[in-house]
Amino acid sequence: MPNANGQLQLQDYDAALVARGFDGYQPQERAQLINMGYRYVARKNTSAWERSFHDYTVNPGDPPISMAGAMPLGMDNIASVYVISDPYRRKLEVIDQAVFEEQYLPQDLTAAKNRSVPSWYYVFEEAIYLLPPPQSVITVRVHYIKYLPDMVAATDIPATPQILDEVILDAALVRAHRRAHELELANEAQTRINEALMDILADDVWLMEEQQERVVPDDQWL
Repeated sequence: MPNANGQLQLQDYDAALVARGFDGYQPQERAQLINMGYRYVARKNTSAWERSFHDYTVNPGDPPISMAGAMPLGMDNIASVYVISDPYRRKLEVIDQAVFEEQYLPQDLTAAKNRSVPSWYYVFEEAIYLLPPPQSVITVRVHYIKYLPDMVAATDIPATPQILDEVILDAALVRAHRRAHELELANEAQTRINEALMDILADDVWLMEEQQERVVPDDQWL
């Protein structure tokens, strides 16, 4: 059954394939078909799931921010780093490698004499260095790019939003029907996918246009 938020789980997709006559496939085969459909839909809607963020509270004297366990791909998928606490709200820029290695790496960055207001960051040995280190408690938000793991456990859910659950099911059906050489049924499922994706795209375009109208001042009367 769906999770507490109503989103379909791997076992729900599997049960749907079984109910539609694909019980002859082994469970691992059905899981593969589901994940293939899932990846297809996710690639079409990267903006809905790919970006994420994690907040860190950093105290004076703390070591660099370790990203172990926080971001599946490690340091290379960091998109941006911000200080989001007052009074030092700002976007941190990436410092030049030579500057980091020559000026900061030799220092004891936990020492009080080296603390100030961070303006830069640098990723080194799977940790984020705030430069210079903070002189007061700050909150740092790290935006990063997620990767897409397969659904493996029965209760795993997609990284995509709930609105795409039915589209993922249709994408799994496309692959299941093709494997069974039921090309007409596969084409029907693909048509439903295309229509759903176009509807979602149209909604996104309308929303962007509406937001722009609401936030951009109307100066046509000047």
